[in-house]
Amino acid sequence: MTNPPVALRLQALDNRAFRSLLLLLAGVPIGLVYLWQALIQPLAFGAYLGDFQESYLRAARRLANGSDPYDLCRMYGCFEPTGPQYVMPPPLAWLLQPLIAVDSRAITVATILVLNASLFVFVLCALRALKVDEWQLGVLLVLVAISFEPVIGNIDEGQINLVLLALSGAWLWSWAGDWWWGGIAMGAGVALKMIQAPVGLLILWARRWSMLAAAIITGLGLLLLAAPQYLVEYLTSVLPSISQGTGLYENHSPGGTITRLLEPDTFLGVVHGSPPAARVITLVISLAALAVTFVVLRSPAASRNGRALEAAAVIAVTPIVTSYSWGTHLVLLLVPILVLVAWGVRRRDWTVLALVAAGYLLLGVGHNRMQTLLVTGYSNLLVLRLMAELGVLGILAIWVAALMAVRRERSSGTITFSTLGSR
Repeated sequence: MTNPPVALRLQALDNRAFRSLLLLLAGVPIGLVYLWQALIQPLAFGAYLGDFQESYLRAARRLANGSDPYDLCRMYGCFEPTGPQYVMPPPLAWLLQPLIAVDSRAITVATILVLNASLFVFVLCALRALKVDEWQLGVLLVLVAISFEPVIGNIDEGQINLVLLALSGAWLWSWAGDWWWGGIAMGAGVALKMIQAPVGLLILWARRWSMLAAAIITGLGLLLLAAPQYLVEYLTSVLPSISQGTGLYENHSPGGTITRLLEPDTFLGVVHGSPPAARVITLVISLAALAVTFVVLRSPAASRNGRALEAAAVIAVTPIVTSYSWGTHLVLLLVPILVLVAWGVRRRDWTVLALVAAGYLLLGVGHNRMQTLLVTGYSNLLVLRLMAELGVLGILAIWVAALMAVRRERSSGTITFSTLGSR
C-alpha cells in the first residue's frame, strides 16, 4: 500500500472545525503550563531573578553610589555574558536606580508582570504587523510565542530580552507598514543591549533614512544621557571582551561551535574566551552569512509581507553573525518565527513550516534536554557536546527558512498578508 500524497495527508487541515479542535487540544495545556510557570508560581511562591538581582540591580546600586558598574569586568574579566558581572551598556543600570531601595518582593512581582506584559505587547504588535484578522491563526501565533522555551528562561532570570522583544515587535509593525517611528523602538533596544545592532544594516540597506535617523537619535540620546562617564569603558573594554566569543555550552552561535572544536576545554568553562583562530573563522562566517542574506534580499521589498520577510531574514541571521548567542537571547527569534509561521500557513508552504518547526524544537526541547542532562550529572561528554550543537542547527534552520520564504515570495510577487487571511 503506497503512502498518500502530502496534499491528501494534510487535507484535514482545510477543515475549519478540525483546526479549531487541534487548537483547543493544544491550547488548553500550553496555556495552563504557561500561566503556572510564568505567572502563578513566581508570583505566589516567589522567585529569585538571578540576572536581574545579581547583575542589573548590583550595577544600579554602584551607579547610585558613584562607583563603576563594570568593576567585576576589570577585576576578573568578562569572558562570558553571564554571572554577576554587568556587561550591558550603562542605560539599563541607570534606569533601574530608582528600584535599589524598593522591597525585593515588590521588585520580583513588578519584574514578572513587566516581562509577561512585554511578551504580549510583542504578540499584539506582530499580529498588527502581519495583519492577522483570523482568530485561528492569531491563536496559533500566541501559542507558538508562549510555548517557546527561551521565554520561561528569561522570566526565571529576570532578563531584559523580553523588553527588547516588545521593542522589536513595535519596530516590526512600523517596518512592515513603511513608517519611520519604529526607529525609536530599535534605537532604544540597541542602547539597552547591543545584540540587536545588526538590524541597523537592514535599515541602512533599505535607505529608510527617517527610521535610521530616529534610531540614531534615540540610541545616542540614551547612551549620552545615562551615565555617559562609563560609556567609553563599555565600548573600549567590556564590549570588545565579550565580543571575543566563548565555547561555553550555552553559546548557540556558530562561533561557539568553532571555539569548542578548536579549544574543547571551553565547553564547560574550564578555559575562558576564544582562541585567535576561532575569532577569525567566526568573523569569516559572519561576513559570509550577511552577504548571503543580502544577496537573497536583492532589493528592498515594496509589499507589506515582503518587508516583514526582510525583517525576519535579518533578525534570523543576527545570532549567526554575533560571537555569542545565549539561550535567553534567542527569544528574539520569535520575530522571524511568527512571521514565517504566518506566511507559511497562509501559503501552505510545508517546507518552510517544517524548517521553522525543526528550529523551534531544537532551540526549545533539544536545548532543555541537554540542560537537564547536565544538571542530573550525565557524564557522557560526547553526547553532551553533540547536543550542545542542536541550538546552532536550530538557528540555521530558521535562517534558511527565512531565506527560502523571501525567495518564494519574490518569485510569486502577488500574494499579500491581507489577501490570505482566512483560507
